Amino acid sequence: MASVVEDAERRVLDLRGTPQPQWGTKDRILLAASQLFAVHGFRGASTRAIADQVGVRQPSLFKHFGSKRDMLGELAIFDMHVPAQHAQRAAAGEGPATDRLAAYLAWDLEWYRTMPFDLRGMTDDLVRSEGLTEAQRALGRWTRSIKSILKQGVESGEFAPGSVRFVPTVIETLSWHMVQSSSATGKTVDDGVRFVLASVLAPVERAT
Repeated sequence: MASVVEDAERRVLDLRGTPQPQWGTKDRILLAASQLFAVHGFRGASTRAIADQVGVRQPSLFKHFGSKRDMLGELAIFDMHVPAQHAQRAAAGEGPATDRLAAYLAWDLEWYRTMPFDLRGMTDDLVRSEGLTEAQRALGRWTRSIKSILKQGVESGEFAPGSVRFVPTVIETLSWHMVQSSSATGKTVDDGVRFVLASVLAPVERAT
């Protein structure tokens, strides 16, 4: 899975710097699928509608994806597997928990802010209902890793014990905001990082 995640990150980097009309057919299919999933829901978006939006015949879709569920699974790599791996690295890293949490948050919010695919239709419930087991496991790894960073921060005295309970949910909400907002900027990312840190830092750390 590590190589899959690395390939996904390289792919996003390439797509960010390439005008959409110059994207390959597979990426244009995935973009159209993500947009239609966001607007009509996974079950409401037909493969015919996806093909029409891309401007190809339906059989062309199946040269790249075996099914609509396969498209969903690939989107889950960007939405769940890649963040999980970054969170695991942050949890296993060295140095103050504050620095590692801040670095992860900055990466996470920028990842979603500049994501070339439309991830508004991706939800935990959808992943579960479609039986995407590996994506569910990635979500679990992400949650455990964020909680591990927070626990380390509490143990080191950096984070206030009573302030970290809802942090994973707060991070998910901020990530969702980046996906939803067309006006988010680098400053929005910085503000998000500061907001989370301000909510978890122990009083002495806030003063510092």
